[in-house]
Amino acid sequence: MSRIRDYFKEILNTQSPAMPVRIIIGLAVSVLGFLWLPFGMLGLLILIWIVYVTKTPEISELSSAGSTDIFVPMDGLVTSIETTPAKKIIRIAQQIHSNKLILMPCHGKIDINLFIDGLFLPADISNASRLNARREISVIQDVIPNVPNAQNNVSLVIWGRPFARYLASPISEGRAIKAGVPIAISLLHGDLDIILPSNYEILVNLGEYCIASKTVLAKQP
Repeated sequence: MSRIRDYFKEILNTQSPAMPVRIIIGLAVSVLGFLWLPFGMLGLLILIWIVYVTKTPEISELSSAGSTDIFVPMDGLVTSIETTPAKKIIRIAQQIHSNKLILMPCHGKIDINLFIDGLFLPADISNASRLNARREISVIQDVIPNVPNAQNNVSLVIWGRPFARYLASPISEGRAIKAGVPIAISLLHGDLDIILPSNYEILVNLGEYCIASKTVLAKQP
């Protein structure tokens, strides 16, 4: 009984970035069920799947929260690690069964949160990450006073694919947020680039499957 109560509590969680899509699908289920019951049952299964892949994960107190460690913001597979003199870029690809919420990678403040319109090309097309529609979120990380010369800008670029066209975030710019709090959603099968300063040490490997706010992505040496 408690599981059913928790399930409906999660469905009605107004703080979740997934709430708009849940409302839209819920209304569609009602209409389809009124027109023809089998359509309504199919829509109900889709709604159950949406709630499952957008459920806010239960995260215990982050052991490194408050430090300069960066946690993985999205469940998925590490498909690319790029290092330049100025920055490091780690790309994570969603899996069909993975959670679609984007979580805050560290304690900090949302500096920029904007959507840039574009195409929805497959990820294997050259320059797709620049041509495709994307949401860019810039975070000013909280810096511990005893970490000298800490570079504290972390950027998330959530970009779409042919089946990932919903890149939403209800978080306003200037808001201070703790690590592990949901800040955006990407449906259905999208990619996310995490851009870090060049002085960070990457702790994940190519091909590794990561869990949001549990896997440590990088840290200051």
